[in-house]
Amino acid sequence: MNKNFSTNYFVGATTVEEIKARYRRLAMDLHPDRGGDAEAMKVLNREYHEALRKCHGTTAHKTAGGGEGEHTYYYNEAVEQAVIDKLTEILGLSLPNIRVMLVGTWIWVDGETKPVRDSLKSHGLRWHHKREMWYWHAGSYHKRQSPGDFNELAAKYGYREFESNKRQKLEA
Repeated sequence: MNKNFSTNYFVGATTVEEIKARYRRLAMDLHPDRGGDAEAMKVLNREYHEALRKCHGTTAHKTAGGGEGEHTYYYNEAVEQAVIDKLTEILGLSLPNIRVMLVGTWIWVDGETKPVRDSLKSHGLRWHHKREMWYWHAGSYHKRQSPGDFNELAAKYGYREFESNKRQKLEA
């Protein structure tokens, strides 16, 4: 596939929320681990970052996670790509009976995690004793602990839930 080839995957997607939702849907079909084409996935990734870059500094009414008010989006390619890579890595483990949640740029994992805790640790996740969940975030982010519960974080930063492949197959 030509490196400059453009498919316009994100035509009509004008908000960060729409772009990210469309990316997640397309990535499930195009990812090589799911039977897709590696070149098509590269094009999708390139167009995804281009679409997000166009949204840098835009302000929109926040709807993700049930939050209220205005939110200004600041594009950071390194963080966006790190989150995509880690999310793909965790979902690719196909761990049974776990739930993977994306809250802002943090990944949270709960469910029956005790039997797979060594796997979660080896993939860079850490245990949050207060929330009793595993988490991951890009970089060395240090800030005082948020006094709010997990639902408040989800409302503030936006929330998206994923389930492991094994759990989906069992329920189907």
